[in-house]
Amino acid sequence: MKMSKLDKLNLSLSKLGFGAMRLPQKNGEIDQEQVNNMVKYAFNNGINYFDTAFVYNDGGSEIALGVALKQLKREDFFLADKLPFWQADSKEYLDNTFNTTLNRLQTDYIDFYLMHALDREVFENMMKYDAISWAIQKKKVGKIKYLGFSIHDDYDFLLEVLKQYDWDIAQIQFNYLDLEDNPGEKGYLELSKRNIPIVIMEPLKGGLLSDIPDNIAAPFREIGGSNVSYAFRWLAEKEGIVTILSGMSNMQQLEENIKVFEDIKPLSEDEHKAILKVEENIKTLQKVKCTGCRYCMPCPFGVEIPDIFKAWNTKAMHNSSNWISGTFIDYKSAGKCVECGKCMTHCPQHIQIPEMLQKVLSEKIKK
Repeated sequence: MKMSKLDKLNLSLSKLGFGAMRLPQKNGEIDQEQVNNMVKYAFNNGINYFDTAFVYNDGGSEIALGVALKQLKREDFFLADKLPFWQADSKEYLDNTFNTTLNRLQTDYIDFYLMHALDREVFENMMKYDAISWAIQKKKVGKIKYLGFSIHDDYDFLLEVLKQYDWDIAQIQFNYLDLEDNPGEKGYLELSKRNIPIVIMEPLKGGLLSDIPDNIAAPFREIGGSNVSYAFRWLAEKEGIVTILSGMSNMQQLEENIKVFEDIKPLSEDEHKAILKVEENIKTLQKVKCTGCRYCMPCPFGVEIPDIFKAWNTKAMHNSSNWISGTFIDYKSAGKCVECGKCMTHCPQHIQIPEMLQKVLSEKIKK
């Protein structure tokens, strides 16, 4: 496994991180046995960075990961978790949430504790409850080792966040499609310049960069190599990026990703050109910038938002229209939207969800 040396923190982190937002499921519940096997396999193959959050799977992710990690010695791995501020309503919320996290994970401390999914609205709550001072106190007593943040907003807002503290680590959404915003390439360069170690989320943009039809990924097919490997290698060669998270849902994905990182090499000039061509192909067809994170769910009216958007994007890249190809759009579900806007308050991509659902429905009408 390729490792990253963090001179600033005197640590070594695995270049591939185990993301626990999309854990395997069985009969609608997290498959604990499979999670246990995946965590043990990941660790035995060099992964030492495990990432979860208080809100993932309504707490189920923390619980499942906590059980799985009991197979390992606590000092042998790094655990990252996140504090959501969109639910905060008092100062007591900080301690209550943090203690719940420790109990779910069955641990006495968190290695990397992040202020979760910061945007301007969430940031106001973070400042209102003086969360940084609170976290600093946790650091002093050893409950938090390193303090960071994850962000889903633009470059100017990133600069505002950076003014607040000398952060130990930052987590950003970045891939060869997300160059312009949230906080994009400009944000990546700013963090790198400040020598703040960078963790990457959504390297495959919710699976979009792995499930690319061959006609769109033709430049990759011409020179060989998988869609996934190009997305990972594009990130891995960039200075300042220490860990690339992957939300793996089964053992096969884990094994394939580990194989990429065992002997990961810089991209050649021809490979860089191929990525640019594939990027152009995708952007021409993509309908909506949804990553399938499911922060918008559940919808109070039963709209299956991520599934609809995934099918919409997939259908734009595929000629077929059936459930096997993943291009079946559930128009009935989309039609349940009453445009209440609740979903938008949680969307890290700032998608105008009701407006996009109306566009989905309008395409059906045209047909």
